[in-house]
Amino acid sequence: MSHLPVDHPLRGLYRGLTIVTGAASIAFGATALATTSGNGFTDPEGEKVWGLMAANPAAGVFWIVVGAIALLAALAGRNIDAKVNSVLGPVVWVVGTVGLCLIRGENNFMAFSVTNVCVMYVLGTLWFTAALYSGVSGSQPVSRPESAGRVAEEALGAAK
Repeated sequence: MSHLPVDHPLRGLYRGLTIVTGAASIAFGATALATTSGNGFTDPEGEKVWGLMAANPAAGVFWIVVGAIALLAALAGRNIDAKVNSVLGPVVWVVGTVGLCLIRGENNFMAFSVTNVCVMYVLGTLWFTAALYSGVSGSQPVSRPESAGRVAEEALGAAK
């Protein structure tokens, strides 16, 4: 996708945020698994974890998997994180939207609450934004407008 920014000055910030949120997702999922280990895997009620979000063991597994994908992709870098986050963000949005539809029923398989959905939307947006701005050019030099004249002069000098 040639229209996306490459070598954005804040790509390190976005990558760091992805690492932090991925690690926090893993920690939340592990805490949810430990806290709700006596409950049914898809218990619609769940229990509050970290005093913030309701969770059950299925939600714990979900957050561990999603967090691990985000964390490993960010640690790998080399545009892998941009590609993975461009899929991971919208997937989390879709899961959040499905959860929003299932909140008031017995099919609430991950013990969703409005807080869970809001957190999913925020993380999905953060990861998708990181995908947009964390691309790197690789071996190609960064083209800057102020250096365009110098590059043209060097090319003419090499041609002589």
